[in-house]
Amino acid sequence: MNENKEKLVNLVVEHNVSAIMILSEKLKLDPEAVIELINELISEDKLHGMISEDGKRFFRSDAKVSDAPVIHRDEYMPEFLSYDTRPGKAIAIIGFIVLIGGGLVNYYATVVPERDFAAILFFVGLAIFFGGLYLATKKQMPD
Repeated sequence: MNENKEKLVNLVVEHNVSAIMILSEKLKLDPEAVIELINELISEDKLHGMISEDGKRFFRSDAKVSDAPVIHRDEYMPEFLSYDTRPGKAIAIIGFIVLIGGGLVNYYATVVPERDFAAILFFVGLAIFFGGLYLATKKQMPD
């Protein structure tokens, strides 16, 4: 049994094996026996850590933190995520102004050709307005 304990400590500490199934395969024991061995080693203070709730892994609490330097990276927003909505908003405002102009011409129109011109002006303003709204909400996605 001491040989299995030594192998278990070696696998956990030296080779960083944490899966109970792999430990049981290496030691040729069933998983329940491996869990019992781990609990014994924890009580003997040869291992430090805990077994997961599902009983599938052993997490060491004395694991070393890597000595590798941390590389600081500047976080930047990808180019395709930034989209300028100002041209679309400007076009929508121009379309809205043309809509108001068509409504005013229609309100003050006295003859049929003036009303026809007001209707055409209103529909052109509506088309410009919707075009501006479309441009304001459209975002080019990468392929």
